[in-house]
Amino acid sequence: MRARRAGAARPLDIKAAGVRRRRSHRESNVASQSLGVERCGVIIRSRMLRARQFRILLILLLTFQSAASGRQSAQAAKTPAPQSQGQQDADADARRRRSEAFEIVWRTVKENHFDPTFGGADWDAVRAEFAPLVERAASDRELHALLQQMLNRLGQSHFNIITPESIPSTDGEDDEREDGGGESAGKRQHRPGSLSMAEHLTYGIGIDLRVIAGAAVITRVEPQSPAARAGLRPGFVLRSVDGQGMRGILSMLERAAVFEPSVLHQIPAEVIVEFVNGAPGTSVRLSYLDGLNRLRRAVVPRERLRGEMSPVFQAMPSQFFEFESRRLRNGVGYIRFNLFVAPALDKFCAALRGMRDAPGVVIDLRGNRGGLLGLVYGLGGLLETRDVSFGVMRTRAGRFELQVNPQKNPYRGQVAVLIDSTTQSAGEIFAGGLGESGRAVVVGERSAGATLPSAAKELPTGAILQYAFADFVTANGNLLEGRGVNPNVPVKLSRRSLLAGRDPQLEAALNTIETRRDRVATPPTPPGVVTVETGGVAPKDEGGATKGDADGATAKSGADGARPTDGAGVKASGEGIDPRVRPVLEKFAQAVGGRAAFEKLSTRVSKGTFEGTSAGLRLSGTIEIIEKAPDKSVTFINVPGAGVMRRGFTGEYGYQQIPLMGFRRIEGAELAELKLTSDFKWMVNLERLYPKMSLKGEEKNVGDDLYVVEATPTTGLPATLYFDAKSGLLVRRDRTYFEDYREVDGVRVPFTVRDDFSVVRLTEIKHNLPVDDARFAEEKNCFTQ
Repeated sequence: MRARRAGAARPLDIKAAGVRRRRSHRESNVASQSLGVERCGVIIRSRMLRARQFRILLILLLTFQSAASGRQSAQAAKTPAPQSQGQQDADADARRRRSEAFEIVWRTVKENHFDPTFGGADWDAVRAEFAPLVERAASDRELHALLQQMLNRLGQSHFNIITPESIPSTDGEDDEREDGGGESAGKRQHRPGSLSMAEHLTYGIGIDLRVIAGAAVITRVEPQSPAARAGLRPGFVLRSVDGQGMRGILSMLERAAVFEPSVLHQIPAEVIVEFVNGAPGTSVRLSYLDGLNRLRRAVVPRERLRGEMSPVFQAMPSQFFEFESRRLRNGVGYIRFNLFVAPALDKFCAALRGMRDAPGVVIDLRGNRGGLLGLVYGLGGLLETRDVSFGVMRTRAGRFELQVNPQKNPYRGQVAVLIDSTTQSAGEIFAGGLGESGRAVVVGERSAGATLPSAAKELPTGAILQYAFADFVTANGNLLEGRGVNPNVPVKLSRRSLLAGRDPQLEAALNTIETRRDRVATPPTPPGVVTVETGGVAPKDEGGATKGDADGATAKSGADGARPTDGAGVKASGEGIDPRVRPVLEKFAQAVGGRAAFEKLSTRVSKGTFEGTSAGLRLSGTIEIIEKAPDKSVTFINVPGAGVMRRGFTGEYGYQQIPLMGFRRIEGAELAELKLTSDFKWMVNLERLYPKMSLKGEEKNVGDDLYVVEATPTTGLPATLYFDAKSGLLVRRDRTYFEDYREVDGVRVPFTVRDDFSVVRLTEIKHNLPVDDARFAEEKNCFTQ
């Protein structure tokens, strides 16, 4: 899209706006996604960019446009325009892509919605209703509007269609198209996005707005910004932007809320991004009421805003991120940020570490649109002084608890959190969790009530589907979706206070801190308490057993190949090893190369790919596993958008370190398991690692005979081992499967390892590389200091 010239009027006419303002989604929330990484749980929440204005206008106009298209078709029938074969093929391909996109959207909701009843919506009937409309869609844009209408039938947040033209470019290329159909549309999904959208997110005049008593009131002016230099102040009321009256703009957005209620709590951001911001080198014409209600006019240049474009997660579009920290009266700290994205973590941690001497900290989440749910773990761990649950995600697969673990040296002063009607998604969960745990006092106005965890996937048309896969309930059992977080101290903004240079919500937060400053935060949980790991917890069935336990394996006797000696009923020897098990262990040791071959190895570096699922989501990345004799190991998993997660055993202690969630020492049974699997020569050391072993029996699995061994370690939980009777190889340990054994440097190792939540496929294994012991320790960062 070409940059709009300075001073060009924005028409209020809906039809014209629908043609000229095709950038629809604005900065939005990135709701949530959830990632399970082989016992390294990461919950990621996101709230998407929303192509609201164009999409909403298109919805409002859809009936009219369909009728107009019908009339045009009737005229064309009289004098049909000849089409080349190439154009006919392109049109057919476009129709196929639209049909495929429709099917993906409908089926994704059908299979992943957390409520099998879809909140009372008859989803099959919805498909039958919209399928013929999609068949008649003349362009991708018309299709996207129909898909959004279909999703709106659910009446819930985080079900959105993000159109290609609304995705901001991050590398300087512009993928805007006037026509949503035809051959070019199919290529759009491979392009970086809209340069003009990125400009609208990053170039502006430096103000925040809220709708107070029906008026667009300036609530914050960035110091030294173009708005500040132009004399704009908090409390001033915008009357028009580039010739368009604010009443008309607000009315249009409010009408859009009939089709999408969540628009209401995003109107201030919509006004700024869509109308006030713009291309670099341009200016915006404003009329406004000053503190004496005098009508003033100003032409304000647009400049690069303070902040940065930040990637969110995999398919999610990048968003504009702002962060601010400073000291207020009496040394109280103040932290404000607008998105839960990866850069917020380091900035928040550094700011909080610098405020250790502060009697209290105010965390301003007003206008925060949510983001990655994983940050709720990390940021919460810097404030909480004990293990605490912030709530539970409920999916079709089960319940997943959002357990926050305290980080090293958490902040112990008083905490107040500011929220308002524009606080959304992860921001609401963070504020609600701190409030319910008693760690913070929540001040301000009720939040938006848009908290459904969601994921995203690309469509064949280049658009992105955002869909909720879970609902969320707080630790106290409160449902936030559609209700929001109610503040402990309700305070409303008023124009009068803003004109007087006051922020009554911030003042109330400061007063709360000062009246509570003599109170001390709850002391940390004593060492040795086992923490609950989140994100990789298997859902339980009604009987309490883990879903997916092996069933249907048939016990048999008379297997071919080597078998243990007879001796049914023989008890374990003095060492606790059933004599019938020893031949099984010996055959396994020989099958993987023998003890002598393992004695020649000192290190192993393995690389490959990782795919994980949790709470119905699929994530992928790369994996590197470093092992060193006798018992050191560390695993690095790199998932784009989530960073590098590591889990290691140094030979002395175990830990888990996830960028979004922070650092956690591994204790108890989990530590015993990690120590066992870190033994470099575990494949030939099973008898030592499991001093008590017994032969449970024989089973058949897909035609192969298996020996089943019950193994109990010195410490930790028992395990069930499955050995292939013919090859002698260990093919399964509980719910972990070992496949594709290959020989490397005289030993055989599995190149594929999978369980119910993940699969690792190795592509490269190298032995005896020099590895420094420092590689196995945790990364030194803000969380570990």
